[in-house]
Amino acid sequence: MEKEIYYKVEKIKQSPQGYTFFVTSSLGTNFEMLMSESQYERIDISEGDVIDDEHFLEIREEMLFDNARRQAFTILSYGENNKSMLVKKLRQRGFQQELCENVALYMEHRGYIDEPKQMGLLLDTYLKKKFGRIKIKNELIGKGFKRDIVDAFAKEEFEKIDFAENCAYILKHKYNPLPMEADAKRKMVNSLMNFGYSFDDIKEGIRRFVEDGKNGN
Repeated sequence: MEKEIYYKVEKIKQSPQGYTFFVTSSLGTNFEMLMSESQYERIDISEGDVIDDEHFLEIREEMLFDNARRQAFTILSYGENNKSMLVKKLRQRGFQQELCENVALYMEHRGYIDEPKQMGLLLDTYLKKKFGRIKIKNELIGKGFKRDIVDAFAKEEFEKIDFAENCAYILKHKYNPLPMEADAKRKMVNSLMNFGYSFDDIKEGIRRFVEDGKNGN
């Protein structure tokens, strides 16, 4: 028969951060659990109380989530974070991966993280820098947004953007007149591709640049 495990609350110490519970299990393991004041008021446990295994695990799970959630609010108070960034920062504070992911979803569902809005603001910044579609997607993924989320965002938003026109703008301000030698042309195309433009956007951008030149624009 499996031996029942129980936990005894040896001491409760109050601090500005909340209440620290010093707990010893029947197996001789010692635990320290920091609870917020609201948690402490809900659980109604005093020094000397004995807790069964199931109840202890429930309390510990709630405590860890509450602590991680408070850390998440602190992190978000310093600036914008997407879910991946928040998970990474919570992990750096010692919380387990699954808990961090659950807290990140909690913050998103309650509107504290708005990834479409964040990507929209970044998109505006990248367009001002005249980034092409490929570089924009790579930049967003590099910021921690998941690839499938970025792909869905790009599919909807890129339809509204004339990347060929942006490419023509770069040509006008950086490659005017267009290079004639093959090596110089190749370097120009490579530079535009490094800026994230597709071959089709570059081709159309060149056509528009040449057409505007013919019309005296």
